[in-house]
Amino acid sequence: MTAGLPLPFADDRILLNLAAYWSARRVEDALPLRSMIDPLDMPRRLLPFLSLAEPTGDEHVMRFRLVGTELVQRFNRDATGKTTAEVYSGAYRHHMEQLYATVIAKAQPLYVESTQRWAEEGMSRVRRLLLPVAGDSDPRRVAFVLGAVTWSVSGAPANQPKPRLIPIQALEKGVLQATFRGMLDTL
Repeated sequence: MTAGLPLPFADDRILLNLAAYWSARRVEDALPLRSMIDPLDMPRRLLPFLSLAEPTGDEHVMRFRLVGTELVQRFNRDATGKTTAEVYSGAYRHHMEQLYATVIAKAQPLYVESTQRWAEEGMSRVRRLLLPVAGDSDPRRVAFVLGAVTWSVSGAPANQPKPRLIPIQALEKGVLQATFRGMLDTL
C-alpha cells in the first residue's frame, strides 16, 4: 500500500477515478446497476482504459462488451464482443476467468498487479481493478464486471502480489482520501 492510504492503487489516477465513479453510483449498500454505468458519463481519461464484461453462462467464460482504445492498442487486439475463450488460452485464460469469477462470487472489488514484458519497452507493472455491477433485472446478482487496466514501464514489481479483494468500505474510504488530496478528475 501507499503510505497511509488504504488502497494499493492510491497512486494510480485511472484506477482511483474508476473506483470513485463506481462508488458514486452505489445506492445505500447495493452494487451499482448496469443502467447506472454509462461510459459517456465518466471522466474522459478513463474511457481508453475501460472494459466491461459479462458472464456467458458457460462456466467462467466472460464476454467483453466494451474494450477501451488504449487496451486494444496495448494488447494488439480488439476483444469487444469476444469471449475469454476466444481471447486467452492456457493458464492465462484460467487465471483471468478466475479473477472475474471471484468478483462475481464475492460481489467485491478486486485489485490485481502483475508484470508484463512488452517488445518495445521491456518489463512493465500492470495494474487491474475489477468492480462488480448488478443487473437491472436482479440487483442482488453481479451481472457485469467493470474494469480498468493501467501499466507503467518504470516500477515493475519484483514479485507477483496476489489478487486482493477490497472491501467496499475500504474502497470508499480510499476514494474519500483521494478526493481530499485532489487526485480525482471532474466530469
